[in-house]
Amino acid sequence: MKNRNIKKVIPYVLIISGIIIIAIALYQKISTTYYQNKLVDEYYKYISRLNFDDNIEVVVPLPESPSEESAAASREHEEERAEEPEIPKEPDENPVEKYLQGKEISGIIEIPKLGVKAAILEGTDDTALKYTVGHYPGTGNPGKKGNYVLLGHRNYVYGHYFRRIDELKPGDEVVIKKDLETYTYTITESFVVSPEEVWVLEDTEEIMLTMITCTPVITYTDRLIVRGVISEQ
Repeated sequence: MKNRNIKKVIPYVLIISGIIIIAIALYQKISTTYYQNKLVDEYYKYISRLNFDDNIEVVVPLPESPSEESAAASREHEEERAEEPEIPKEPDENPVEKYLQGKEISGIIEIPKLGVKAAILEGTDDTALKYTVGHYPGTGNPGKKGNYVLLGHRNYVYGHYFRRIDELKPGDEVVIKKDLETYTYTITESFVVSPEEVWVLEDTEEIMLTMITCTPVITYTDRLIVRGVISEQ
């Protein structure tokens, strides 16, 4: 009788477990999309400020000699303000500051063929790669001579921006936006190496982009390398 009751309960346990797993996966997907969009928006706001500062014409008015009456009124106003207690301003809440933890958003990566648009964060630890693509410290910079190395996850839980980079073929494009500049790289090759083959991080004479992710999906025993060179400007 006891075994029969257990058998009746098992299907319900499996159903509930399945619902929990699906709910967690949906939460991770929604969370990833939310923070991805926020991070991209933050960088575009930064770009807008750069554009504004670059285009604005600053006009400094010449100071006027104040009259005695206006000078006295000004002094009186300053004394009144000095007597008023200062009310501390609450800092504007930024939904991504807690996640950033002092790290710097250094650009945007777009892969048109795959529909990818993600922020690039300095660093490649788990925090950096959870919602962004990470720039490997000490490697090159976009648009400059050298090896600009980016790392990204390929899983199905979060940070999946490099999941489909195995579909990229020679001739496909990757766009990197940094500050007011846009750099387009053309894919030249892709290959698989073991985790110990760190030569892929070495500097190059070309203006090169190297994207690294784990492969194959699920086991992640090796590293997929997809490389491109700067397109003719």
